[in-house]
Amino acid sequence: MSRKRLKELLGRYQQAIRHYCNSLGWDYNTFKNSISDEGISDPDLYLEDPNVNIVERITQFLDPSTQSSVFIIWDDVGMGKSSIRDFVSRSLNDLDNYHVVLITDPRLTSLQILRVIAQELGAEAEVWSDRAQVKNVLWERLWEIAEKGISLVIWVDEAEKINKDIISELRALSDLKNEDGSKACKLILSGTPSLMQKIEGYVKSDPEDAAAFEDRASLNTFRLNKWSADDIYNYWGLLAEYCGGTNPFLNEAAETVLQISEGKPRTIAQISKLAFHVKAMDILDGKDSGIEINSQHVLRALREQLGE
Repeated sequence: MSRKRLKELLGRYQQAIRHYCNSLGWDYNTFKNSISDEGISDPDLYLEDPNVNIVERITQFLDPSTQSSVFIIWDDVGMGKSSIRDFVSRSLNDLDNYHVVLITDPRLTSLQILRVIAQELGAEAEVWSDRAQVKNVLWERLWEIAEKGISLVIWVDEAEKINKDIISELRALSDLKNEDGSKACKLILSGTPSLMQKIEGYVKSDPEDAAAFEDRASLNTFRLNKWSADDIYNYWGLLAEYCGGTNPFLNEAAETVLQISEGKPRTIAQISKLAFHVKAMDILDGKDSGIEINSQHVLRALREQLGE
């Protein structure tokens, strides 16, 4: 394929998406950034319905009077852990009395992860390679933050990749108490089912050091729910509202997407975008004149994606 031909095809493709967005009253740039290869991109597109209890559970967990110190969110890849993380962390950071430290790269040593947290909180150490000094400045900073009335949340994503030493250090942090008896920080771990297996293995291998994990008052777990056809349709309504226009997806298409995606939010978002693109190209090519996206558009999008 020549460069000219490639340029023509890319231009035509973008023209189709823009034209279809205009037909729906959608903002093209907003839609373009709404779904990535990783699924739902913006916290404003977080759909609470499938996991309605998690917001209440996290709220109870974060209450200063609650002595629970560890909250684990887990399920398979593509089930929406990152969406929940972004939604909750942004919501908390919008409040004056909460601060969230997000750790999205767990491939660190135990010292490195303590250093990241300390530096994120503005702590200063003369020798960052000295574990004892890093711990001291971090703990001092935790108490300073607590004295200001700020509740600290440390959120580790992809936590199935952290090792035993990191789990032990983080658990020790979550055990620290302020002068009023409240926890100096709360710890949220999100990851795949192997995270739960790792915690269980940790408890069995070193029960004395990990005894707190056996205390159900100090450990909360939440497994995410798969989406239903109604959830998928509600997500499309939320997407249309977010982009500023009409929802083109028909209800019957939700059942088809459910069968293909098995209720995984990331796959649902990706299929939705592919079906949107198929519809846009059909309109540009004069093969379709309506605005609705039905099951056939979904199935064609999947076939084209798979090269069938």
